Amino acid sequence: MNLRQLGIFSIFTLLTALACTSDDTGKGTASLYLTDGPVEGDNVAAVTITFNNVEVSGPDGWQTIKAYEEPQSINLLALQGGETFFIDEAELTSGAYGQVRLGLVANTDESTPDANYITYDDSTRQILKVPSGTQSGYKITGGFTIPDGGVTAVTIDFDIRKSVVEAGASGQFILKPTLRLVENNNAAQIEGELVNYDNADNLVVYAYADDTYDVSEIEENEDGLIFANAVTSANVNDEGLFTLSFLEAGKYDLYVASYNVDGNLLEISATKEDVELIGGDNLSLSVEL
Repeated sequence: MNLRQLGIFSIFTLLTALACTSDDTGKGTASLYLTDGPVEGDNVAAVTITFNNVEVSGPDGWQTIKAYEEPQSINLLALQGGETFFIDEAELTSGAYGQVRLGLVANTDESTPDANYITYDDSTRQILKVPSGTQSGYKITGGFTIPDGGVTAVTIDFDIRKSVVEAGASGQFILKPTLRLVENNNAAQIEGELVNYDNADNLVVYAYADDTYDVSEIEENEDGLIFANAVTSANVNDEGLFTLSFLEAGKYDLYVASYNVDGNLLEISATKEDVELIGGDNLSLSVEL
């Protein structure tokens, strides 16, 4: 190789290296959000939880997305129908991430004696006890990927109806979080309308992964929960409309359940099966009662 060839080769090598450096940074950004599904019955005004940090587990182990100087309290019932709470974003090593950890504050903390609680329509409160041994936080399993130089938005679905458990006949309630992790660019949404809706009863729509529903779902499980295996759910408003948000791509079956004013199940009022969702879709559909 002569000097002229060597010079051209060196310049080409340098340009290639610079191109790789700019396109392959080894870093990306993760943005985290929090959302929630409804609770059955209409006598609950708010469900408040308090947390002090959020972490993710990936190529560099556990990394902090957000650490609050003061514990952060939010009303989960304000985060329905696709509404979200922005936690924070952070630059992290690109690659695969497998878990998120939510650091809930226990009510025994002297600075937050009422950290987690239910507020009823008459303004009374019911404390939600956080079980001991939660100092390491609640881990949410569900994978997502941060691309080189890119941004990934991820939503934590805090399913409050599955997370509040009555402790036997004690009258006390325990917060046992049921959490789902959804990568936003793979998520879809259903905007639904009930046909022949007369607003006589309280209706809730439950979304099940295809062919996973059976009649035992209307029976209480060990935690006193019905429809325990629904992926998510949504209340029907006064106009017969509902929104099922942050569903992963796939096929779903919808079940519309009717409740009385005390929150007791009356019947399955309607079904719609084989609803196909593609990631990023916002699907409009009607369900006939």
